[in-house]
Amino acid sequence: MFNDLDIYNQNKKKKIVKSINKAIDENNFIFGKNIKKFEKKLSQFTKSKYVVSVGSGTDALLISLLSLNLKKDDEVILPSFSWLSVIEVVLLLKLKPIFVDTNIKDFNLDTSKIANLISKKTKVIISTSLFGRTCDFNSIKKILPKKVFLIEDGAQNFGSIYNKKSSLNIANISCTSFFPTKNLGSFGDGGAIFTNNKNIYDKIIILRNHGQKKYSYADLPGLNSRLGTIQASILIEKLSTIKLKLAKQIKLYKNYQEFFLKNKIIGFPLFRDKKKLSDANSSFNILVKNRNTFIKELKKNNIDYKIYYPKPLYSQYKLKKNIKYRNTEYICKRIISLPFNDLSKKRSTNIFKKLQKIIFKDRSIFFEKT
Repeated sequence: MFNDLDIYNQNKKKKIVKSINKAIDENNFIFGKNIKKFEKKLSQFTKSKYVVSVGSGTDALLISLLSLNLKKDDEVILPSFSWLSVIEVVLLLKLKPIFVDTNIKDFNLDTSKIANLISKKTKVIISTSLFGRTCDFNSIKKILPKKVFLIEDGAQNFGSIYNKKSSLNIANISCTSFFPTKNLGSFGDGGAIFTNNKNIYDKIIILRNHGQKKYSYADLPGLNSRLGTIQASILIEKLSTIKLKLAKQIKLYKNYQEFFLKNKIIGFPLFRDKKKLSDANSSFNILVKNRNTFIKELKKNNIDYKIYYPKPLYSQYKLKKNIKYRNTEYICKRIISLPFNDLSKKRSTNIFKKLQKIIFKDRSIFFEKT
């Protein structure tokens, strides 16, 4: 398994099962009382004024864009290296994507390239915080025009701190995902939207439920995007121990970092842990010189891997974009993700032993510190 989800779940199993059974007894599976309870707990955790739970992280992005009254061909500046959802929602709404190259040091969008892409048609900037590392909000806000909205795709960095506050409480709108492998993962799909803007909140609330202000009275076309009560019940229990889970993930990331640096190997972002800024690492990704050779060695040693992501967003969905961003292309050809989420101590120790053998066998696979 790439993610040892059972380890964390088994430790919480009794409380989670009890919570599920209670939700079943309540017999209200859509908008049950645990929905508002969960949203309130998320608000307390992030210090965001308003939180709306939705059906998925993708829905969170889509509903966020829908709430801003955008028109066809309005421009949205977005990363060229990220998960499909970021470009998918832009295309679904017939908006015009304007891609930004990637910062090779942290895999987030290169904020130094944004200013030259802003035009009169720019309405939104979507920033992603990949792999648990929060994007450079300070640099973005310095060049952000007053009438341009900033949306954070925080699907992968739940629990991170930026400028002494939750990273989900900085942009005009922030989104997260509760997919099972996320920092706060449900037992299915789920997501949430965070904002401090009452007007945006009021619109998002009705957009997630068919555009209804009250049952069967719809003001505008919306989505059927509601987090189920059982999922909310599970997430309430998991949120209660999220700090412990994040501490384990941070420790594992540091172990990976220490292991590779000890072997004089580089190619990954260094962990940041300060009062003002603390990452919430959700995976360990490294750039290698020869990914195909590395994959062969990983398979020989029964080490699972993933590639996040093998293809730039401007090359997806048959987009006819005459773009080739140097850093994005470079990363897509070399990045590889090693086992991470809820990894047991025994299994991680075994993985490090096998990785050491691979390094001894062929150091040419990796980028070395000079």
